[in-house]
Amino acid sequence: MLACVTPFLTARWTDLALVTWRIPAELLVRHLPPGLEPDRLPGDDADVAYVSFVAFRFLDTKLKGIPIPLHTDFPEVNLRAYVREQGGARRRGVTFIAELVPKPAIAVVANLLYHEHYRAVPMHCRVEDDGDVHRIHMSIELGERAHALTLEGRRQTVMPATDSIEHFFKEHEWGFGRDGDGALVVYRVHHPQWEVYPTSLDRLSLAVDFGELYGEPWGALDGIAPYHVAFAVGSEIEVWGRE
Repeated sequence: MLACVTPFLTARWTDLALVTWRIPAELLVRHLPPGLEPDRLPGDDADVAYVSFVAFRFLDTKLKGIPIPLHTDFPEVNLRAYVREQGGARRRGVTFIAELVPKPAIAVVANLLYHEHYRAVPMHCRVEDDGDVHRIHMSIELGERAHALTLEGRRQTVMPATDSIEHFFKEHEWGFGRDGDGALVVYRVHHPQWEVYPTSLDRLSLAVDFGELYGEPWGALDGIAPYHVAFAVGSEIEVWGRE
């Protein structure tokens, strides 16, 4: 049973750009919390895994129903992996390699309470409409240069089928992490299914040094072409406390 009777966190997540890579499973397995394995698409071999670089906006953020002044609206980028439990309920979800935000207090709270891997770095997000185009631009200042993502989609949104690749990568109810002793932690993220702005890889511009942002071994992503891209509209969300 989940430990909380009210959501730990509520917010609106909007304009989620999900850039996904298909990678060798051995690259991911050593980083997984106990009891998890890579999740895969139907027909994938056992040596396949997926990770996504996700850029989006956190809006109207509240902790236990209380907005924190100057910390309600901010961008985030994260590197996440798709996983499933090895036994028991076999729940599918995501685990985070690392998350970047521009607010130090957010990083401190997330790391202390959820043992996540947040880091505060300067970053900027711009979302705009241009005719029938919806666009997000995210820039991160770290190391010797700015890292940037721009993704465009059609403004007319659609709801992907439940057996589509878009659905597989954007819809996950469960999050997995580790506690301070390294044991598995499970939490629930509740939101309605998200529509998407139709897009494709040729509408993505990505100038990111993953080794600089996330360290080794994730610099390997710099030499691998993305497998898929999706642009989700987002919605209000609730994060329920950990098991």
